[in-house]
Amino acid sequence: MRHFGLHLNALRAFEAAARLSSFSRAAEELNVSQSTISHHIKGLEKTLGIRLFVRRNRRVVLTSAGEVLYPVLECSFNKISLTLSTLKESREKEPLKVTVTPSFANKWLMPRLPRFREAHPGIEVQLQPSLSLSEFDVVGHDVGVRTGWGKWPGLKAEFFMPVHMTPLCSPGLLDGREHPAKPADLADFTLIHADVSKETGIESEWREWLMAVGAEDINVRRGLSFQDPGLALRAAIDGLGIVMGYLELAEIDMAEGRLLRLFDESVQHPWSYYIVVPEGRTEEEQTIAFCEWLRSQVKQQSNLEADKPDGVTE
Repeated sequence: MRHFGLHLNALRAFEAAARLSSFSRAAEELNVSQSTISHHIKGLEKTLGIRLFVRRNRRVVLTSAGEVLYPVLECSFNKISLTLSTLKESREKEPLKVTVTPSFANKWLMPRLPRFREAHPGIEVQLQPSLSLSEFDVVGHDVGVRTGWGKWPGLKAEFFMPVHMTPLCSPGLLDGREHPAKPADLADFTLIHADVSKETGIESEWREWLMAVGAEDINVRRGLSFQDPGLALRAAIDGLGIVMGYLELAEIDMAEGRLLRLFDESVQHPWSYYIVVPEGRTEEEQTIAFCEWLRSQVKQQSNLEADKPDGVTE
């Protein structure tokens, strides 16, 4: 093709016109104008120095030269189509490699994952919890969810959902004890830290919430630190203290009575959750399906929050 200066579009136009015996029907199939088909055919005939079609009534008929060229192109295009379909099918049969943080996997994704499998039974999900972004290149992850500022080299990041923080504890922690009536009462309890933003210090999340409610005098450098929101919530469920809990991760534990919200006030974490996809995989069908499903789950979660009667808290 390079030797003759031919373009693939000219050969596609010839093959369609020869198969359908019509320039207009070929134009309709290829979603172009009839004049475009005529232009391609004339250019092909000029390049080869031979006629490929003759007109008979409302049909076009192949010349002897056209009859030589057509079966070669028909076979070639069929082979190309079959090869592309085989490659596409083999890619679709590969598992979708999803990486999320362990806490997000345990507290948010796992309870919802059966819904994805029900909606997309043909997609096998290979979930690989990890804290490392570097594994995208090593393991070949297709999509992930990470917390941070939303800027990672080589990854397309899309805002997914915020993180809101407020004190949570097990109902059993308050058995025989007075319920904290105001933030200052938290000084009598063990504080559990879930900080993941290491550069700001493990006490930063408690400090941000206490400053927002005007109780910054409480000593926030004490208590238990896990640097993992999932483990921190687990510690609170086990009655080890009061956690600065991430509401988005604690939703199910609160709904099922394992965790109790102590105050109405919440503050937004400096970090948010982002959907991250390697820049070369943003157009893959399985990845697109999973990202759309993630968005639908957040939208559903937001709608449920909006439908709660005024004054009702978890």
